[in-house]
Amino acid sequence: MSQNLNPAGAPAHDFRLAKVLGVLAVTASAIAAEYGAGINFVSTQSLAVYPGVRGLVPLAMFVTGILMLPKTYLFVMFSRVMPRAGSKYVWIARSLGVPIGFLVTFLWWATGPAGAGVLAYAFGTFFGQAVLGLSPALGAALLSPVGHLALGLAAIWITYAVNAAGVHRYGLFVTVLLFVIVATALAICAIGFWTPQAVFVAAASKVAKVTLAPPAMAPSGGLFDFVAVCSLFVFAYAGLGAGPALGGEVGDPHRKLPRGIIYGFVVALVLFTGVALALFHAAPWWAVTGLIKAGKANYATAPGLVGLIAPDWLSVTLNFAVALIVGKTLAPGFMVASRFAFAYGQDRMLPAVFAETSKRKVPLAGLILHAVLSTAFLVQAVYVGWAMGVAVRSIAVLLVWLTLALGVLNLKLHPRWRAAQWAAPILDQPFATLTAIVSIIIAVPLIASIAIVPHTALVFQPLFQGAVVLVIGLVCLWFAGSSARARGDSFGAIAMRVPIE
Repeated sequence: MSQNLNPAGAPAHDFRLAKVLGVLAVTASAIAAEYGAGINFVSTQSLAVYPGVRGLVPLAMFVTGILMLPKTYLFVMFSRVMPRAGSKYVWIARSLGVPIGFLVTFLWWATGPAGAGVLAYAFGTFFGQAVLGLSPALGAALLSPVGHLALGLAAIWITYAVNAAGVHRYGLFVTVLLFVIVATALAICAIGFWTPQAVFVAAASKVAKVTLAPPAMAPSGGLFDFVAVCSLFVFAYAGLGAGPALGGEVGDPHRKLPRGIIYGFVVALVLFTGVALALFHAAPWWAVTGLIKAGKANYATAPGLVGLIAPDWLSVTLNFAVALIVGKTLAPGFMVASRFAFAYGQDRMLPAVFAETSKRKVPLAGLILHAVLSTAFLVQAVYVGWAMGVAVRSIAVLLVWLTLALGVLNLKLHPRWRAAQWAAPILDQPFATLTAIVSIIIAVPLIASIAIVPHTALVFQPLFQGAVVLVIGLVCLWFAGSSARARGDSFGAIAMRVPIE
């Protein structure tokens, strides 16, 4: 079914989203997107790239969360004024212009399927390791390339089905998973804080068959490594955007959406910091580094570390729980990707079909595209081993934050933008300008610290990968501009219109 256009060239109001969610669903969506590979894998594996951070990993996790406070405030501020499905794209496009809004958020949106493919692969790894504790033969089969592919495909397309069934089903799914996340985090904290380091080192040395001892000389690194690790951990907190993306599907969004975003941030900060502290309370940094250097990196994960010291039944249970938690991260990723595509479609940056909704009021075209591309990247992860890394994803998140802050300053300083109907309510928010300035001060050094990854080939460097994606974005932008001119529209006119959802 094609979508009619009004005389101004904007999509008509034929397709609407279902406004059925509340504060709990927004909070659960943010936590479901945040609590996954970031804490269970990246937190410990960061020592492989930046060993100089040593035992400061938990502090880096906490500091990163505190650094995200200005970003959270910007999300809350814009959500009170413009709660929309496209969230950050809509906000940047209406405060800095459509081309900038599209290109910056396109970098984040286009790398989503690569991240989803890796998550689907990681789900297979965690699930296979859990089964290994029950049946070595079946576990080994699931950890084979074919097993990884089968489990990853199941994760991707079950996630697609959950999203396609309607946002109310999605809300129920992430809410149930919220309680699984909290229970799992509490279990890891209890085990980690209960276990003395000497007990862990003895158990790890025996089970992993590795001699673990403090190094004669601690690795150097200092402040740079600490800042770089904080930049990596931005990846863990990136899921907060899964809250604002529901802006078109929350009842009374101007009030409930900001509350859900705040609750999601607070819960994530507490869980991330608590779990990181518990892990490194039991496992000294040099033991984690020793496991990685000895080729036992599969133990250098949250469930891997806990599995070295927990009873077999508890280890298997936690492995299944973590597999579910990592796999469930796909669900908010699918939701956000489809809502961004919906917003792009409303502004005609993508074909109008992306602004259409199904009978269940779901933007199906964006979901299908995300599922197909995620499947392709899963195949690549299984048989080639390459996908967009954590670093380029973190840079994309930081760039969105940076341009959002610049947008606030532009609304304040530029007469044309200040005259827009949505400018005054944003600038009237307490600390709007101060938060924007602080955000810029924080985001720029974090981007610089992670732009070049040490000991990494050019093709895997975040700057190179980001440049490739931006070239694709420029091509899309050119086609969108040509289409706008053909129908008598312009990016400037689009920026003065707020999407209907």
